[in-house]
Amino acid sequence: MSQISTLCTDCLKILSKGLALDWPRRLNSLPMSRDSEQLLAMQATRYLATKTSHEIERLTGKPSIPMRKRKARLLRAPKYWQDWEVALLGTAPDTVIAQQIGRSVIGVKKQRIKLGLPSAIAVNAWSRMEIALLGKVPDREVARKTGRSLGAVQQMRLHLGIPNSAGLIRPWTKAEERLLGTASDSEIARKLNRSVAGVLNRRHYLEIPSGNKKYRAWKNDEDRLLGRYSDEQVAERLKRSVMSVHHRRIKLGIALPEPKVRRWSKADDALLGTMRDEVLAKQLNRPARAVSLRRQRHGIPTFGSLRPRWMPVDDELFSPFSNAEIARRLGRTASSVQNRRTRLGIPAPNGPDGSAMSQSISVPCESAAPVGETI
Repeated sequence: MSQISTLCTDCLKILSKGLALDWPRRLNSLPMSRDSEQLLAMQATRYLATKTSHEIERLTGKPSIPMRKRKARLLRAPKYWQDWEVALLGTAPDTVIAQQIGRSVIGVKKQRIKLGLPSAIAVNAWSRMEIALLGKVPDREVARKTGRSLGAVQQMRLHLGIPNSAGLIRPWTKAEERLLGTASDSEIARKLNRSVAGVLNRRHYLEIPSGNKKYRAWKNDEDRLLGRYSDEQVAERLKRSVMSVHHRRIKLGIALPEPKVRRWSKADDALLGTMRDEVLAKQLNRPARAVSLRRQRHGIPTFGSLRPRWMPVDDELFSPFSNAEIARRLGRTASSVQNRRTRLGIPAPNGPDGSAMSQSISVPCESAAPVGETI
């Protein structure tokens, strides 16, 4: 009840000041019911809704938004770094240093990198067994075994100055390159603990011939057989693999005598669109899909898709005949006839389709044709 009485007193002040009414002084001392107080508070709330915050402060004599007092003084660092701040960089993680000197973590990190100081890593968190894996096992494998992130493993290895000797991509040394070509690629890969593909690519990059004893160099007599027979026949005759014969023929730029993929000639292209694709495919001994794709690539429409053009003699039929009769006589669709009529601007003889006129009007001899024939 006391809260409502206080609110009622504020409402009386607001209404008296805002509305400039002469309220009796004894009004505050008179007893008021709860409904009257709520009604007065509602009227004051509606009145305050139309006023700004500055006007509300003037009417009530109180700040509309109370200011919160700071519990403690905020620590703000100056723009320029002091000597004692620089001395702390690198001695602890950036987050700890930022809390101590009152700067942001990003600002501490940028200043540390600018001065070339390494980041402080909790080396004690790494056990001796985990540190022993660095450099001997790939970083991804160390991260999997220790349960750490790949970036944490790489950062720890670089912090301790351990080279990535067990990395997935190892640089080639001069001693390893001297072994290339002295034996087969598989043997060199086994000795160097590398993949066969890696040894092969490195040998090709340095243009070192293969040291495989089973490898046979191609002779001129063998090259003359390429292109005269199929790759399978040449491989069987020369006791080589089909892939070796294929690569040798492609390298020399020799085509097959009867390739499986036949080229299209000008005579074949001239037949496209003159008949159905299935019929032309049987005639050319090609798949129907290949004929259809070739026709579409050249922009040739399908056979029978081209309709005859509208002639002046055909346009003369629109005045006396209906759309259905014209479509029947010319062998066209009703929609095509209607589109042509709309384009010419010729109205129907009787109604929208002229069905009643098609039976009463006789056909002129010059423009009409017998039923079943086109004009």
